[in-house]
Amino acid sequence: MIKKIIFTLATLLTYTNAEYIPPGPVYPCPNDSKTTLLYPCVCEKGSDTGLYIRCENTGLAVLSVGLGNIAGLGLPVERLLLRELKISNLFGPLFHRSTIRVLQIEDTPIRTIDQYAFAGVNRTLQELYMINTQIDVFPKDAFMILGNLSVLSIDGHKMTKLAKDIFAGSELVGKLERLHLSNGLIADIPPEAFQVLKKLKKLDLHGNKLVTLKRNQFKGLRDTELLDLSHNSITKLDGSHIGDLTKLGWCNASHNQIGEIPRGMFARNTVIKVVHLDHNKIKKLDTNSFRGMRFLRRLYLQDNLISDIGRGTFSAVTRIGTVDLARNQIKKVDFQMFQQVKYAEIINLAENNITIIETQAFTDLYQAVVNISHNALSTIETGAFVNCNNMTLLDFSHNQLSMISPRAFDENSYAYELQVSHNEFRNFSQIPIQNMTGIQKLNVSHNKIESIPKLAFPKLYELHTVDLSHNNLSEIFNAVFQNLFSIRFLNLSYNSLETIKPATFGTIPTVLELNLSHNRLREISRGSLANELNVAHNNITSIKPNTWPTMNALLRLNLSANQLADSLQSDSFSSLLTLQALDLSANGLTKPPWEALSSLTSLQYLYLQDNNITELSRSAFGNLPTTFKIDLSRNQIATVAQRSFNGLQQLLDLSLSGNKLESVPNEAFKGLVALRKLDLSHNFLEKIDNKTNGLLDDCLSLEERSFNGLQQLLDLSLSGNKLESVPNEAFKGLVALR
Repeated sequence: MIKKIIFTLATLLTYTNAEYIPPGPVYPCPNDSKTTLLYPCVCEKGSDTGLYIRCENTGLAVLSVGLGNIAGLGLPVERLLLRELKISNLFGPLFHRSTIRVLQIEDTPIRTIDQYAFAGVNRTLQELYMINTQIDVFPKDAFMILGNLSVLSIDGHKMTKLAKDIFAGSELVGKLERLHLSNGLIADIPPEAFQVLKKLKKLDLHGNKLVTLKRNQFKGLRDTELLDLSHNSITKLDGSHIGDLTKLGWCNASHNQIGEIPRGMFARNTVIKVVHLDHNKIKKLDTNSFRGMRFLRRLYLQDNLISDIGRGTFSAVTRIGTVDLARNQIKKVDFQMFQQVKYAEIINLAENNITIIETQAFTDLYQAVVNISHNALSTIETGAFVNCNNMTLLDFSHNQLSMISPRAFDENSYAYELQVSHNEFRNFSQIPIQNMTGIQKLNVSHNKIESIPKLAFPKLYELHTVDLSHNNLSEIFNAVFQNLFSIRFLNLSYNSLETIKPATFGTIPTVLELNLSHNRLREISRGSLANELNVAHNNITSIKPNTWPTMNALLRLNLSANQLADSLQSDSFSSLLTLQALDLSANGLTKPPWEALSSLTSLQYLYLQDNNITELSRSAFGNLPTTFKIDLSRNQIATVAQRSFNGLQQLLDLSLSGNKLESVPNEAFKGLVALRKLDLSHNFLEKIDNKTNGLLDDCLSLEERSFNGLQQLLDLSLSGNKLESVPNEAFKGLVALR
């Protein structure tokens, strides 16, 4: 077999004349012995096409030497970045011997460019970027010889106008595809300025001072596909301005002063797909607004003054995917307003003044996001949604709905996610979910619902998340959730529930998280089954022995901010064999409940902060072989016995901060061989002693064996104490301490 492999390799080398190619780019940065030749420039990286060179904060003379040396090495430059140069006039044979593909000049006060500044480099230069300069007149003569340039970007300049012959007779017109004259002071552009740029694909004029566009403003640009006029002061845009752009597919005229969409604005731009007219002063739309735009896919009209949308406005754009009308002054969703937009993916009507959705306002939608949140919606008429199946999201949140007619949706209309939070619902039955067979998420939070009645939920096979938090729930009928065959997350927090009956949840073993926090519960129901149970901030005073069914799969239990005091017994958690995290903080405990914890052999995280524990006795936590973290912060602990943490062989993180410790005995942490983080901050420690009889002694210092046995300790906090000195050998042996 080995002979066969050797023969095969030898044959391959013979027939291909292959040579060993070392790893790395074809053109690596020069080695250390040659880096001085690059000064004042540095090589950032090499590549297969050339070097990436950066030159900063230098003058023309020194830069000329450095670029000359780079050219002398015979190495091509893929990108040359010149930043913060001390140059106001670009002139001389700076680039004459260079081979550069991309030149980028940033944050440099260049005002003028000499006619021959790019001589030599014109053979290879394909992209030129000039960002934040002081150029006030388009450098026509300098650019004239750049016949290989495909991208010219002057972004951040002082030009106020362009001459009509800036590209006349220029070699630049041969390959130029992208022209950026952005973020300047241009207020006037003759229609003839760009007409010779026959191959131009993108024209970017955003961020200038344009107010008025001339007739045939972009004459001759029949190949231009992208036009950016955003962030100007343009008051009018119509077909006479952009009619020549017959291949225009993307137009951005946002952040201007445009007051209307006149008839036939885009009539000759028949292939246009994306239009940004947001942040203007448009007041109305009608059937003529989008006539002829049959390929339009994205329409952005947010942040205008639109209050009137005529019937059939969108009938001409049946292929549209996005209609964004957020933050306008729309008062109603009219009859058949969105009747024919069956390919719509997003319809955004958020933050308007909508009070009513009329009959057949939405028809034939499929997998669309419909956002009508943050309005004044109080009425949804019968048949408002017709044949709108599989809506991805239907958002009615932050409105004034107190009921929705059960016939507002026909039998084919439903949403994967229904949002009706922050409304005025008092009765759960006023939310029409009976026909929503495919619903997956339901959010009814922040309403005024007082009860969940029988048969509140029909048989729903995909609903996995229900949020009923922040209501006034005081009653939930038995087995209400039993028809939810895939329920995973159920949030009933911030309500007024006092009791949960064993039959409340029925047999729903699919629940992963059940949140009952911030209620008035006095006990935990035997039927509260979940992988994660949160009953924090209730009035629970005890845990009955039969609370947990045998083989309960509970992993995380939050009992914080209740009134358990010291009521926990040895059988309080006896059947929770899989419990990994237990939160008993803020319960008024005066001692660690080690008897109740003794059966929790899988416990990893134990939270006991904000209690009234005063001391830790020897083996205060019994035997917890898998516990990684214990938080005892903000208690009243004044005494810690030797070997207090016996039985915690895997403990990694221990916090005793915010207690009343004046001393810690020498062997308090003995046996914690895995401990990595120890927090003793904000106590009353004055000195740490390592003598045989304890820590306190006359001298205020830390000594050699103060933390013996903690070789794995990574983090140690002693802040907020009264320590006056720490000797050099105090932490000897803590080899991992960071």
